[in-house]
Amino acid sequence: MTTTIAKFAHLQIPLEDVVKATNNFHDDNIIGHGGFGPAYKGQLQRSGKSIKIAARRLDRKHGEGDIEFWTEISALSDLKHKNLVSLIGFCNEKGEKIIITTYEVNGSLQEHLNNPNLTWTQRLKISIGVARALSYLCYDEGRSYGVIHRNVNSSTILLDENWEVKLSGFEISIKQAVNRMDQVILSEPIGTIGYMDPEIEKTKGVTHKSDIYSFGVILFEILCGRRAYSKNEANRFLAPLAKYHCENETLPDIIYLDLKNQMSPQSLHIFSNLAYSCLKEQRADRPDTNNIVNELEKALEFQLSRENLVKNLKHLTIPLSHIKLATNDFSETYKICHLEGSTMYRAKLDHYDKGNHSSKRYNTVLIKRYPFGNEYYTEMDFLTEIEILTSGVKHPNIVTLLGFCIEAFEMILVVDNISNGFLGDYLDNINNKRILTWEKRLKICIDVAHALNYIHSGLDDQKMLIHRDICSYNIGLDENLGAKIVHFWRSVFMPPNHEDQALHLELVGRQNYVDPEYMNTYKVKRESDVYGFGIVLFEILFGRLANDPIYKKEGEKGLVFVARQNFYTETLEEMIDPIIKEETGENSFVLNRGPNKDSLHTFIAIAHQCVIKTQDKRPTMKVVVKELEKALFFQVSHCSNFILSMPRSNLCDNLL
Repeated sequence: MTTTIAKFAHLQIPLEDVVKATNNFHDDNIIGHGGFGPAYKGQLQRSGKSIKIAARRLDRKHGEGDIEFWTEISALSDLKHKNLVSLIGFCNEKGEKIIITTYEVNGSLQEHLNNPNLTWTQRLKISIGVARALSYLCYDEGRSYGVIHRNVNSSTILLDENWEVKLSGFEISIKQAVNRMDQVILSEPIGTIGYMDPEIEKTKGVTHKSDIYSFGVILFEILCGRRAYSKNEANRFLAPLAKYHCENETLPDIIYLDLKNQMSPQSLHIFSNLAYSCLKEQRADRPDTNNIVNELEKALEFQLSRENLVKNLKHLTIPLSHIKLATNDFSETYKICHLEGSTMYRAKLDHYDKGNHSSKRYNTVLIKRYPFGNEYYTEMDFLTEIEILTSGVKHPNIVTLLGFCIEAFEMILVVDNISNGFLGDYLDNINNKRILTWEKRLKICIDVAHALNYIHSGLDDQKMLIHRDICSYNIGLDENLGAKIVHFWRSVFMPPNHEDQALHLELVGRQNYVDPEYMNTYKVKRESDVYGFGIVLFEILFGRLANDPIYKKEGEKGLVFVARQNFYTETLEEMIDPIIKEETGENSFVLNRGPNKDSLHTFIAIAHQCVIKTQDKRPTMKVVVKELEKALFFQVSHCSNFILSMPRSNLCDNLL
């Protein structure tokens, strides 16, 4: 003990200085009570400067003593990190044992758990601060040992004037060699009720994963706005309650009410999954500190993205109450379809002219709603779609974003109405399909081709966009059957001047439409959209969706395989939609003629070029537009010539 005292002699502070700093330990200066004893705030004169301090005074009635006192001094004198409380010194005089640290003006986290002014963003930053402190304790390049804290709880997490975390309470901490951090250190169950790792009882000891368990409890305290243990609550312990709600997908029921409207759904998803994993029964299943820090930083990134979006596009925000009113709380009456996680509604929504708040009209709009916790469509996809549709992408054949709602756990886009649904709805329904003459189909193809040519080479500031999910259900049809590309959630901007280069991206898109070179190499280019569009061209030609079972018969490999194998053969012509064989042109008196051969062959040729296996051999959308317009010209000319060539009496008969 004498050696220990001598080692830390430079940190000793006379008792009379501490007494003076705390006004003789006046009750008005008490800032908390812990297992060690009461803590006092004060002003200590040190080297001619006045320092705000916290003086923790050992109360032997609490059962702690010399070992805990010297343990904390030893730990804090060796550890230096911005998220650990700073040791100023200690007093060991006249029976008093006092640990003196910097005073953190915002007190402990425990005091703010149900503080409505502590935002979700601040709570995420606090969580990251604690995680970084634990990561430092577990491993630091300058040390040969790690530290197991053993008393991580919301009262030992202090907050400075900037709400920066300062972890304290090292009186029962244990040092352990870095290469033995996963090994159990024999120990009596010790710590704070509600935070203690249940495995301590089973293994009769602790590891650094015991601190991870305590941290998981703290994450749920932060999320739920309540303490780990509340003896007056029906569910006294928070940890088992939180686990129950996570496992039953009812976590929103216990989230602190004041946080719900602030949260990024994706940040909540990451945060809650992480908190749950920290409480895993088996220590080996709990995450390590580096992973915890990374996940929390990711959650914060989503939250900040949401806040920036709302701030920068405030003029496009639509209250959730307005959308619920328009759809009668998302009634089935207004639902038009459900597509891969999103539900589409059509309704009349109040629209206020931003320049004239007294002007109000009712517009029929399309409302795209994505449910909370959807695995297929993440919040980043939602933000991507908004970013793209508000970044100067304006074209008559691209859907227009009218507004969005990101409130509570809702993610909703409001776009202009697609009154005739989606192209896929027509190709998948024999009655709807009859409306689509060959001429109408060509015009739909040309509309989409113009839109793709625009995003590939017509944007301002040398920008170029790849859609990455061209398919029949991402092509909407307006009241005149004009086509509009919708659903830009998979889309990505190419860097300027990178038109002919590829991006390496994770594979996305529907199975039957994905570019095979992209599938094999993860290289995506403008030509990947061209391939998807080629599939749509064949769908329109055959009158069947790409996933139709007919393409799988007799071991066939799908629509593209059938089209390639039968290029310009009678078999291919046999597969053409019978409806367009019976009707040509836009006029009902031109019947039973079939498509113009030149129009048909021009169409088939460009469709085949679009689905060539190699990206660099596919045509640009500029070329595709030109060929499709040529096919339309042949068809329209054919109809006109046919009408002009008819005897006048026959023409009159057909008109009657």
